[in-house]
Amino acid sequence: MKISLRAVVGALLLAGIGSASAAGIPLSVELKAQASKGAPGESVLWQITNRSDEAVYVLRWETPLDGLSRSIFEVSYKGQPVRYMDKIVHWGHPQADDFVKIAPGQTLSAEVNIAASYEMTSAGDYTIGFDGQLSYMMEANEKSGHVEDLGASQLSADAIQLNSLGRSPTYYQNLGAPTGAMDFTKAAAYANCTTSRKTSLASAHTQAKTYATNSLNYMNSGSTSARYTTWFGSYTSTRYASVKSHYTKISGALNNSTVTYNCACAPANASAFAYVYPSQPYQIYLCNAFWSAANSGTDSRGGTIIHEMSHFTINGGTSDYVYGQTGAKNLARTNPAKAVQNADNHEYFSENTPAQN
Repeated sequence: MKISLRAVVGALLLAGIGSASAAGIPLSVELKAQASKGAPGESVLWQITNRSDEAVYVLRWETPLDGLSRSIFEVSYKGQPVRYMDKIVHWGHPQADDFVKIAPGQTLSAEVNIAASYEMTSAGDYTIGFDGQLSYMMEANEKSGHVEDLGASQLSADAIQLNSLGRSPTYYQNLGAPTGAMDFTKAAAYANCTTSRKTSLASAHTQAKTYATNSLNYMNSGSTSARYTTWFGSYTSTRYASVKSHYTKISGALNNSTVTYNCACAPANASAFAYVYPSQPYQIYLCNAFWSAANSGTDSRGGTIIHEMSHFTINGGTSDYVYGQTGAKNLARTNPAKAVQNADNHEYFSENTPAQN
């Protein structure tokens, strides 16, 4: 049995940016300030409403319904952006059970403590906005759980104001900090890993070093051939310098610093490849998709390590704007500025599969 949404729903979703009511888009998002006695001025209520006459299935991890797994809010203080400090989760290709159903006329809500994830250290007024991609399922095979067709829409919500008392900088410094005993070797450190996983990780670490060195050599050569333009788009000296800087730092860290691989993945992220806290170099948490991946090639263990290393603020602080080779190629073509800040574009450039010069 297959779940289907009519093509007209997908067409409407693809058309939708900003004003939902004007364009007839079936989904709308709204933000409301949420009063909280324990943490005044820190929380928002995120609501998504299906205003169509049939069900829509949206990808959970692009919403805060199960908590944040990347930055989906735009937070600013006195006109300056506020850093996202919480975990960034590297998801794989979505399966059917990664979607949540929104019935006709239904509204789903999530209360989000913004200050728990964004660096709100100063007391005062903060502006909170939402402008995010929401993927939807057109057709899924229930037996295999594999999503056959996927579309995406960009939705936004009017910004709101929160008056926060501010949090201690220490809170953010400790967010995601490693805990527990670690087993150190010359190449890396391991936490909560079995002997067999340590062996697998040693091979993956070596592969990541090879990828990083090869990528840096390419960038040092000054080449702007197909390999570069496929994953990072049209050339400008500024964007090229950014990518080169990222690989310089990633290669240096993999070859000269201790990378800690933590095999204790949070249950909510079990189906993902890995996750990191961008301000906690170089602690990488590994999840189920990582262990089922090959050591090299597309979406590999070695490539995943490159992806995660690029997220650390000191290595360039990349984001997860899109996942997958198709999305990364499209991003490079349509928005090179975002491509040079997207982790999967760095991973696929390094994996170079199929090979390009």
